[in-house]
Amino acid sequence: MDCINNYSCLDDPISSTPDQSQSETPVATTMGRDVIVRDKNEFSLLLDLPPGIQSKIYRYLRAHDITQLTRTNSYINNTLKNDDAMARAWFCRFASSHQEKMKTVLTAKNKDQLQKWLNRFTKDEALVKSIMDRHESIHFPALFFSTLTKLMSECKTFKLETKATLPNHGMINSATFSADGQYLVRVCDNKRVEIYGQESDGSWQAKGTISHDKEVKSVTFSANSHYVVTNGMDGKAKIYGKKDERSWEEKATISHRRWVKSATFSPDSRHVLTQSNDGKAKIYGKKDERSWEEKATISHDDHVNNAKFSLDGRYVVTTSPDHRAKIYGQMDYGSWAEKAIIQHDDILYKATFSPNSRYVVTASLDGKAKIYGKKNDGSWLEEAIISHFVSVTFSSDSRHMLIISDDDRVKIHSLDADGSWEEKTIISHNEEIDLAKFSPDSCHVVTYSNDGMAKIYGKKDDGSWEEKIIISHNRKINSAKFSADSRHLLTYSNDAKANIYGKKDERSWEEKAIISHNDRVFHATFSPDSRHVLTCTEDKTVKIYGLKINGSWKEKAIITHGKGIALATFSLDGRHMVTASFDGTAKIYGQNSDGSWEEKATSSHPGNIHSAHLSNDGHVLTIGGTARITELRYFPDSLGVSCNIL
Repeated sequence: MDCINNYSCLDDPISSTPDQSQSETPVATTMGRDVIVRDKNEFSLLLDLPPGIQSKIYRYLRAHDITQLTRTNSYINNTLKNDDAMARAWFCRFASSHQEKMKTVLTAKNKDQLQKWLNRFTKDEALVKSIMDRHESIHFPALFFSTLTKLMSECKTFKLETKATLPNHGMINSATFSADGQYLVRVCDNKRVEIYGQESDGSWQAKGTISHDKEVKSVTFSANSHYVVTNGMDGKAKIYGKKDERSWEEKATISHRRWVKSATFSPDSRHVLTQSNDGKAKIYGKKDERSWEEKATISHDDHVNNAKFSLDGRYVVTTSPDHRAKIYGQMDYGSWAEKAIIQHDDILYKATFSPNSRYVVTASLDGKAKIYGKKNDGSWLEEAIISHFVSVTFSSDSRHMLIISDDDRVKIHSLDADGSWEEKTIISHNEEIDLAKFSPDSCHVVTYSNDGMAKIYGKKDDGSWEEKIIISHNRKINSAKFSADSRHLLTYSNDAKANIYGKKDERSWEEKAIISHNDRVFHATFSPDSRHVLTCTEDKTVKIYGLKINGSWKEKAIITHGKGIALATFSLDGRHMVTASFDGTAKIYGQNSDGSWEEKATSSHPGNIHSAHLSNDGHVLTIGGTARITELRYFPDSLGVSCNIL
């Protein structure tokens, strides 16, 4: 479905407009209130525009604004429904990387599987057919997931149907879904990895087993979900991929003389990079659909302690205690060659590519960070040296760096017009700085310290940065996170509070909510669409807060477990979540059609549940004494009244 990969929230073809004839002025009832649906002539300035122009205007509206329009005018209501404007506005709430996850899920399933997915939450066959008839549309991801979310919100309760109880051959260490939700890998009894896959009837079957002679350190899916790589203490990394629909087979074994510290796929899933204590990193690439081959071996005089791909997958950087970092690049004909050696006076422990893959920053115990940049001829040269640093982080647009120094200060460096890096601002704290990070849009920075304070700085039009607000906690701050839309910040602390701050206007920030608990907050996060927050605490509760239309935040649900919370996570759509508890239960909560949240299902295990996840295609994985995969579907006679919450 190539059309899915070309989806754009704004720049897309203009859709058709329905018949404009209207015979009367109807009255609609919604949310218990009568709404007068006014005559088209009262909106002549908008409705007299050509249909194509109207469609373009609707694309720039927020979901809430579109909802208000549909309640005001019957013609606009019909136009927007046929134009899929609401679905597109909802889809645009997610970051582009999250939209890609949604597309990955859809492209992994055929039409029949997608239709069955919708049928799990509705009896309306006509609705399902109308969605599936748009399967080839570039708007299909938005239309499918917005419809699915709405249908699930109309289910008052979910029926849990166990699809697999995985055999417990020994201690289950971990289990992970692939990005498309079609496969699962789990590490069993330390030395064995099992691969499971979903069948067309919804059941899950064993697809393959990967064995090591010693402990398996990790197992990772490729981004396209077609391959798995393991790395072990036995000095081997193994790549497995699909042989056919029934089984997976070994594609390559990468051997090192000592244990393999990590094995990672390139972002395009075509290469694997391993690093080992034997002083070598190896790059393997696809030879054909059935086999992989060695492309390069990068050698150091000591163990390799860091090895990473660039985001474009064309470069690799390695570091070692031998005081050197090495950059390798892929040639046009597929081989890999050394591009640069970066020399330091002490142990190198980290190297990081910028998001645009044009810069590398290295970190060394000699107290220096070196920035190397890629030139037009393909060479890499030194751009700058930074002293007295602790860590360096790039912004998402690769134009700024955050440098934590060893004197409790953070420095922001930015690229000037001539390509040089210049110090712009210094942010000071009274104690050691724990972390500094950019907002996703690269326009703001948050720092937090052991002094119990977090500071937000924002970029001005002239390129300088200024302080926006200081956030105070009474004890250590555990983390600070920007929402995906960069409009809110969440901090949480050992003082039993989580604070939500948001933009007051383009120049200032203000406190939006304080979420109070009776004990330490150990986890808090935004939903993928930036509209909800969940907190997990030592007081055995999870709280969900939601963003209101007026910009304030309101408590939506309190979830309590008798023996404490192990984990709580949001679903792909951000409108559902699952908790894992030491009392042996996992609770699935969802947002109702009226915007409230409530418990929709509970899954029980003997003993503790230490992990629970919602797969990207709507399955629940719970891990206690056993691992269980459960499918959500509507409970008979549990469908509520339809209402647009998108």
